[in-house]
Amino acid sequence: MRRAVLLLALAACADDKPAPRVELPGTIWAIEDGAAPMLVRLAGGARTPIGASLYPSTQTLPDGRLVAIASRGDGSSTAEQLVFVSRDGKVERFGPAASQIRDPAVDKQGRWIVVAASFEGHSDLYRIELAGTVTRLTSNAEGNYRPTLAGDSIVYVSSRDGDSEIYRDDTRLTAFHRDDWEATPSPDGSTIAFLSDRDGTARIYLMNADGTNLRPLTTHTGEESAPTWSADGKQLAYVMGKQVWVRDVASGRDRAVTPPGASDVEPSFSPDGRWLAVSRERGHANEVWAMPLEAGEPVLVAQNARLPRWVP
Repeated sequence: MRRAVLLLALAACADDKPAPRVELPGTIWAIEDGAAPMLVRLAGGARTPIGASLYPSTQTLPDGRLVAIASRGDGSSTAEQLVFVSRDGKVERFGPAASQIRDPAVDKQGRWIVVAASFEGHSDLYRIELAGTVTRLTSNAEGNYRPTLAGDSIVYVSSRDGDSEIYRDDTRLTAFHRDDWEATPSPDGSTIAFLSDRDGTARIYLMNADGTNLRPLTTHTGEESAPTWSADGKQLAYVMGKQVWVRDVASGRDRAVTPPGASDVEPSFSPDGRWLAVSRERGHANEVWAMPLEAGEPVLVAQNARLPRWVP
């Protein structure tokens, strides 16, 4: 098994006073704000700038390369393209370019990547083999979005029925006159978390992989977003308002892991499930923090940074 790289960062107490250095597992990729958004790698006590206008996904290839998206942001027909980023910072462009390429989902064996891409003015799903072959998987002018994998099945959102619904391969899983979106399967593929405004407010719901046993995740009444599973599927992080919460799936216990009054979004679990990276807005700047889920103090990982993606 590949050994996780250790990342060193300064811990910070609640009053933001520096504390002793601590070790964090794995690698955090993030966007550093500046004249141009810069992809940076934070690992082994070092900050490594990679390149401008590269945006990290949550996905890696079996060999550890990060799957990211290069975007000029100009909306042209070749504005976006997949890229692979190695640990030593090498950036390799991959596959066709389009006006939009979003949400890459990597086959566990590393044979192919499914993306939502706009080649014809609307989003459809395409499978791109690492050997180079491109196969169109959907064809709906209404749009198909945000592919994810549940085992060998593709779970995604489609607007072909007038409002957005959740599909698994060719099977429609949800059927409601309000929108369902952001389908997020658990690591073992048995449960799908998703967002829905079926009760008037965007909240997180769970259902079995076949669409049965649909139920709300929590009894909260506030707006929820960003469902994110830990690697072992035992925890589910989410944002309510701008505070990050974590639910223990087995017990149903919820707890806030970021302080009241904070403006925290974009949760990302550490590979060992003991930490949660978040993007915190402070004034006109963003910071990346690592929040302990057991004992310990929060860690300020990076300043002027956002969109953390924590990978092994």
